[in-house]
Amino acid sequence: MIKINMFQASYGDSLLVQVEKEAKKTINIMIDCGFNYKTNIKPNLKRLLKDQSINRFIITHFDKDHIQSASKFLEDNSNYKDENIALIEQIWLNTFKHLQFSKRNIEELSSEETNKVKSYISETSSKSNSEINEGDIGAKQATTLGANILEKKYPWNIDTGEEAICIENVQAVNITDDVKLHLLSPNKKRLQNLESEFRSKLSEMGLNPNSNGIFDDAFELFNLENKDKKEEEGNISSSEKAINARTIKLFTNGENYIKDDSIGNGSSISFILETDNKKILILADAFAEDIIEELKKKYTNECEYPIFFDAVKVSHHGSFRNNSPELFKIIDSDNFLFSTNGKHPKHKHPDVETISCIINRRLPVGVFHRNLVFNYELFHLKDFNDENLKIEFSYEIKVQEETII
Repeated sequence: MIKINMFQASYGDSLLVQVEKEAKKTINIMIDCGFNYKTNIKPNLKRLLKDQSINRFIITHFDKDHIQSASKFLEDNSNYKDENIALIEQIWLNTFKHLQFSKRNIEELSSEETNKVKSYISETSSKSNSEINEGDIGAKQATTLGANILEKKYPWNIDTGEEAICIENVQAVNITDDVKLHLLSPNKKRLQNLESEFRSKLSEMGLNPNSNGIFDDAFELFNLENKDKKEEEGNISSSEKAINARTIKLFTNGENYIKDDSIGNGSSISFILETDNKKILILADAFAEDIIEELKKKYTNECEYPIFFDAVKVSHHGSFRNNSPELFKIIDSDNFLFSTNGKHPKHKHPDVETISCIINRRLPVGVFHRNLVFNYELFHLKDFNDENLKIEFSYEIKVQEETII
């Protein structure tokens, strides 16, 4: 049995996937740690984990809605093997120390250079603190995540020999002999883009980075700041659209699809969890094009498309820019999971186009309807609750934090 716990993390992500087997320890995969840590994430973790371990804590990428509470969680959990909440066997997270694609400066930083980096960190952190007020956690806590992992001595990216988590470094990881994670993203190119953009910023400041840990802190802040700027350039989703049988069919043609080009989202860690005869697709904020490419490598027989998954955690909270019509030609499920309250300051996810692409197609053999599973009730999608639409397009809507597969 697989339990997917999709915590109410505001417009962010925080999941705990539990693989329960008779007479064996439960395998726990935690994915991201967004908002609402004190009121929702922490009490749920304590309730669900009890004396169990977190086999992998996967922090998919540097967006506030995915990492905001991760550092606070590690602080509360204490040092590795001194856990207050749960033993974390290993953390997956790609920060600047792992992106060794360009040659690093081997010289020590001068005092002037060190002060430049510290000044950048201070200024960027202050901006973030002024934008976020969650009560129990500030932006500064979230942006010291890498340093916190090091300080508390958590095993970090051990599955790749402490290098970047990417498909070139690892294809699959056996958590146990019958629980496997098959990596789908990121690829090396996406991480190179991430590194290149950060190095360009440093170059503007007259800096050439070395292996000093201060650049990890700067890298985390840079990614959070850069993400905010990108989203200010334009709303990447649409919400005020009529929802009826005609428009659902129109939305499915993909005429308005514009693929995501956010370097941060492109660096997302996404994977398939496989156990026994079940498989779960966890997509973080990954690009549809990257997922399609890797799935076609793994599942080479196109006659078997769409590939059936027992559940799909939909990419980027259901943004149409990460969920192309082409993606849904090669994947299907009877459970599509969406993590968001729909109240991001810049847009409302999920997009109606994404929902339309999921439901406007033939059902898999043996499946009588698809479940659209949300961890919040979403007002902007209320018209999908129409009973006639549910019958015509064979779907049900569920609002729940836990889904059992």
